[in-house]
Amino acid sequence: MQVISFLATKGGVGKTTLSYQFSKYLSQHGKKVLLLDLDSQRSLSSMFDLEEVTYTTENIFRGIGEVKVQQVDDNIDLIPASLNLGTSLLSDISMKPNKELLLFMWFGKNYKDFDYDYVILDLNPAWNLLTMNAATASDLIISPLEPSRFGYESHDKVIKGIEGLKEGVVDPRTLESYVIADLKFIANRVKHNTTTSKEFLSQLETFDDVIGVIPEKEAINASMLERKYVVDYLEEKDHMTQSDKKFIDTLENIFNEITKLGDED
Repeated sequence: MQVISFLATKGGVGKTTLSYQFSKYLSQHGKKVLLLDLDSQRSLSSMFDLEEVTYTTENIFRGIGEVKVQQVDDNIDLIPASLNLGTSLLSDISMKPNKELLLFMWFGKNYKDFDYDYVILDLNPAWNLLTMNAATASDLIISPLEPSRFGYESHDKVIKGIEGLKEGVVDPRTLESYVIADLKFIANRVKHNTTTSKEFLSQLETFDDVIGVIPEKEAINASMLERKYVVDYLEEKDHMTQSDKKFIDTLENIFNEITKLGDED
C-alpha cells in the first residue's frame, strides 16, 4: 500500500484536481484507492455523493469513533473532510504527544484492515500540523507548482518544510527520521504562449525534482464540473483533436510516473 500526498502551500494550484484525477486514473487501471480529505474546504469530498457522514478525517486526529469509509466510485473509497479541520483542531492536537505522528500511528493501527493499493491524501493549502502529519505518513509527496513567482517560492518553501520536518521528527533511540517520503513537483496549468510561462519553464530546467508539465486545458475544469476523469470527458467528445490526444498522453505519462515512483519506495 502506497501513501501519496498532494501538498501545496497556497490554494488554487490544482492540488485537489490532481488528487481526484489521479484517483480516477488508478481506479481505471484496476487499483483500489482510499482517499483522505484533509482540507476543511472539503473540495475533494464534494466531488462525490456521500451517504450520512459519521466518520471524517477529524475523527482520525481526535482518536474517536470506529473507522468508517464510504465507497464513492468503482475501486475508490473515501474518508471525507470535516469543516472543523481548522484552528480549533490544530490547537487541540498541538497539545498531544507525538503530535506530528498521529496519522502515522492511525495507519499503523488500521493497516491490517485496509485492502488498498494506494491511499491518496488531499491536504489543506498550508504548512501546519495536518500537513506535517500527512508528510510523515507518506511514501511520496507531490506538490503542484503554478507558473508565477509564487510557484518558485512554493518550491523552496515546501523543500525547506520537509527538510525541517525530517530533522525534527526522529526516533529518539536510533535518531532516524520518521519522514521517508520522496518529494516531487508537477508544473501545472502552464500556458504555452505567455512570457510568464516561458520564464517559468526555463526556470524549471534548473530543478531536478519536477516530473512533468501539465498544460492549461479547459477540459480539466469541465471534467471536474461533471465529476469525470478528464480522459473519459475528452473521449466522449464527437471529435477529439490532436491537442486533446497530446494532453491525454502528457497527463497519463505523468500519472504513470507517479505510480512508478511510489513503487520504488
